[in-house]
Amino acid sequence: MAEPIRIALVDDDSAVLDSLQLYFARQGVETSCFAAAEALTTALDAGAQFDCIVSDVRMPGMSGLELVQLLKARRIAAPIILITGRGDIDMAVATIKGGAFDFIEKPFDEGRLLASIRNAVAIGRQNASAAAEIEKLHSRFNMLSARQRQVMELAVAGLSNKEIGSKLNISPKTVENHRAWVMERIGAKNFAELVRMAMQVDGRG
Repeated sequence: MAEPIRIALVDDDSAVLDSLQLYFARQGVETSCFAAAEALTTALDAGAQFDCIVSDVRMPGMSGLELVQLLKARRIAAPIILITGRGDIDMAVATIKGGAFDFIEKPFDEGRLLASIRNAVAIGRQNASAAAEIEKLHSRFNMLSARQRQVMELAVAGLSNKEIGSKLNISPKTVENHRAWVMERIGAKNFAELVRMAMQVDGRG
């Protein structure tokens, strides 16, 4: 069974909120409606969590674009889809550059919006899973001793056991023992996997 999707819908037009909430309910998407961006931020401050946020761009008070910038500054990971006026290309470009996941032009097709939400949620969950995995790797790497980390960094850089031993003034056998211990502690099945893990931790993977 697919994991349920919970979204926040922000629009100052109550008719739009009612219509979309009814549509999404039929699609199995739980929707919380907000008549202003400020109301959404209040809910988030109170601990509310959403898989995706859909907001109109032009609203009284805080605009959709300002909402994107605020949530980005707060490091709120939920992807944001903005609804823009037809032909408002400058605004559409600004939304993406500002950090929005997608923009939908009015009048929009509900199916197109739903497809974008599902895509945004799928990518968001993948990113969250990847971030959790990298955090776990950081924790494992932090368990290494200073010597083990030196051996690992030199091995990942492509040096042989003999070259590492010469550089650190230890025997190749000791290097081999350190490498084996690093592999076990990190949870790498082979050296190629260790290299990939090290790259992920360094932000290059």
